[in-house]
Amino acid sequence: MSDADFEINKDAMVWVKRGNDLFRSGDLEEALFSYDKALEIDPENSKIWDTRGVVLADLGWHVEAIESFEIALDLEPDNSRAWSNMGVSLGASNRFEEAINCFNRALELDPGDDEAWANRGTAFFSMAKYGNALESFDKALDINPDNPGALAGRGSTLRFLRRYEDAAEALEKFMKKAPEDLLHMREEAWAMLLEIRLIMDREKQE
Repeated sequence: MSDADFEINKDAMVWVKRGNDLFRSGDLEEALFSYDKALEIDPENSKIWDTRGVVLADLGWHVEAIESFEIALDLEPDNSRAWSNMGVSLGASNRFEEAINCFNRALELDPGDDEAWANRGTAFFSMAKYGNALESFDKALDINPDNPGALAGRGSTLRFLRRYEDAAEALEKFMKKAPEDLLHMREEAWAMLLEIRLIMDREKQE
């Protein structure tokens, strides 16, 4: 997030900037404290409530995060980022239908949001709706061909659809493009890629 994203009370901005710095450094609980202080000064600011929700989600407190996103959307119903962020927390809470509704609303407001498309794909994947998932991941990659979540999701979806060559291609690209901080996703992708190669080798021998 950038400080330029916020049009808020000058005194609240001091706390927002502090929160942003702490958020970037990974000190999430102190960041949350700073955003709460900002909201004491400017309680009607949708973007602060939204960012507060992101911090809560990163802490794993999705019930509280959803409440924060709901306040953000009460204040600004057309806040596409808050719709998308709430969808992520709903998905993390296994409320996939509600998550998809949030992503759909976010994409109505901002159809070029590749992250919302990728997250929508993840929700469909979690429901084993692989055709819908693939459509969403492909849309995300049309917008941003290097979106790591969409590449990984596309590879996983194609594996379940038994389109092994296409799955391997997507996972190989993910391995090349994924940032180092996605270590767990890289490990999962590597394991899946090995499995796919074994399947492909076995099919060639049959």
